[in-house]
Amino acid sequence: MRNQDTHRELHELFNERQLDEVDHHFGAEFAYIDHPRRGTLRTLAQFKEWLGRWTRAFPDARVIGASYVDGPGFSVAYFHCRGENDGPLGRRAPTGRRMDMAFCETLRYDEHGRIIGGEVYYDQLTLLAQLGLVERSATRPE
Repeated sequence: MRNQDTHRELHELFNERQLDEVDHHFGAEFAYIDHPRRGTLRTLAQFKEWLGRWTRAFPDARVIGASYVDGPGFSVAYFHCRGENDGPLGRRAPTGRRMDMAFCETLRYDEHGRIIGGEVYYDQLTLLAQLGLVERSATRPE
């Protein structure tokens, strides 16, 4: 299986909310960085809890329009995630508003094709603005 095929399968499992099915794709050593929130998840349990927080905040969230790039020991996914904020987002109450954002996610693999790390990039300001939790400036930089 190519790395991008594993990446695609993880997104499909997320969309189907089959988070317990991801376990066999991960190696013993693991580190996943959520760059906008400046957090590192160091265990599979922490990673699955992080995914669970997203799915509780956005129960209908789906990875859509994904494209994948395969490389030796890595894969990159560019995708949109859409969903309605019907659950708590951290300490914030649900807003009932929709999220529609671009994401870029990288995964790293060991010699057996198991995931040993990853990173995700997204625009947290866009997320908060779409949910009505912050206001965007009316002016744009020139």
